[in-house]
Amino acid sequence: MERRIDLNTNQRRAVVVLAVLGFLLVTGIIYLDKRAAYTANLDQRTFNLALVGTIDSLAPALLDSHPEKVLAAAMYEGLVYYDEESKSIKPLLASDWRYSSDGKSLTLNLKRKISFHNGKRIEAQDVKKAWENSFSTTKEWANISLFLSIQGSQERLDGKSAEINGIQVIDAGTIRIQFNQPNAAFIFMLTNPVFWVYDTEDQVEPAPGSGPYKIKEIKDNKEYILERNEKYHRGMPALGGIKARVYANGSEALAAYQAGGIDYLDSLPLNHLQSLKDNPQYKKLLITKPLYNVYLLGFNVNREPFVGNYLLRRALNYAVDRDLIIDEVMGGSYRAANSIIPLGMSGYQRDMRGYSYDPEKAQELLEEAGFPLGEGLPPLTLTYNQDDGHQMVVESIAAQLAELGVKVQLQPVDWKYYKKQLEEMSLSFFRMEWTADYPDPDSFLYSMFHSSKVGMGNYFNYHNSQVDKVLEASREEVKSQQERIKLLNRAEQIIIDDAPALFLFQSSAAALAGPNVEKLQLNGMQMIDWYGVKLMDPSVEKV
Repeated sequence: MERRIDLNTNQRRAVVVLAVLGFLLVTGIIYLDKRAAYTANLDQRTFNLALVGTIDSLAPALLDSHPEKVLAAAMYEGLVYYDEESKSIKPLLASDWRYSSDGKSLTLNLKRKISFHNGKRIEAQDVKKAWENSFSTTKEWANISLFLSIQGSQERLDGKSAEINGIQVIDAGTIRIQFNQPNAAFIFMLTNPVFWVYDTEDQVEPAPGSGPYKIKEIKDNKEYILERNEKYHRGMPALGGIKARVYANGSEALAAYQAGGIDYLDSLPLNHLQSLKDNPQYKKLLITKPLYNVYLLGFNVNREPFVGNYLLRRALNYAVDRDLIIDEVMGGSYRAANSIIPLGMSGYQRDMRGYSYDPEKAQELLEEAGFPLGEGLPPLTLTYNQDDGHQMVVESIAAQLAELGVKVQLQPVDWKYYKKQLEEMSLSFFRMEWTADYPDPDSFLYSMFHSSKVGMGNYFNYHNSQVDKVLEASREEVKSQQERIKLLNRAEQIIIDDAPALFLFQSSAAALAGPNVEKLQLNGMQMIDWYGVKLMDPSVEKV
């Protein structure tokens, strides 16, 4: 009897052990099968992209909103690209290039055997046609201005010529650009979307490009499905495809991300940013990046009370506590700007002498300017495009200037009217935010402060012959990038001393990646090289 009891006990133990082993075996098989299926499909799974805003067009010449540019960057590319790590231009569709010794021409050789998405081989004639088509169809003056240093561009703009004769096809693999004046910055300008290359002869919309992904389907301008370009010239793209969903606002997009299934959310609402930074789950997935951007208040230096009074302009610069505004109004998403060239861009100098918060210095300069404690200074009318964020910024600045004795009247207007007033130079004190059109200091200094750009970026009515000469010399310097940057820094210091603006902030991008996303990097232009993005092998814990 006793022996029978031991035998039953051993049998029960054996059954339990076998059951456990069987369960582990089945679980292991399911796990391995599941893992194998997941990892096997990593290069096939569609990447889910959430964009905030609107998409009206993906044509390179018509790109306006940030969502348009981010998505189009997966489909199109230019002759060169900017490598942020080395801060230099690298080949893309072009294999190499060279400036003439006088800086008045730039010759680029194309890589051969690269095709558009429709299979057509890309040749120099296609580049010329794409550029001329973009020049003719773009609606943005900023895009048009990028062409104006090219011979014949003004004639084409005026309708006097059917082509831009300064864009010359030497042979199927070589294109040459002839300039009116030397332009060492032009190789950087070629990274702008208006110089992306596409097939103008194909009637499909959007036109075929040569990027790592190509359009497959568009649903109501809200959902865009891109498939992999399996013949991409840099190699097989890592993602099986991209499905982009466009959301009307950041809060809606963030809720969709938090619900799961989104691999990248490109824009975050400022009022949620701090809580995301404090949340352990999202903190490690948060991507922040200082952008090539400057936020300022401009002075029209040819209008009262700013004309001829750099002491007043400097006084106002010293009177504003930028960090206070960043912390209390902007959710920490900006940084105080001590220069015009932004952090991260070639030529940025941490020790650049700019303006810090110094109310005592501000009072001294205000008195030297002839307005002790603000006496005799008429109220300043500060005009800005109406927006809740801008409203809070200008209210804070107005309150701080009031402490100096300077009265500020706020004038919010709608965007179209505001833009028209800027271009007509009708405003004396105004909000302005400038984002680089290309990743080079020339995009800030020449575009905003050269006297030839008055009304076209130089809304300050700023004329300084010394600055003009230094900026022109920088464009003539095609042999040494180091020497060119030195010239740009010299011009920057003169401009800051002249204080044609109240320099305030540099903005930062904030985005969220999914836990399985790898090699997604934002650059200072807030763009992504989609070829490098992939979904990483999940860990055991994540399966």
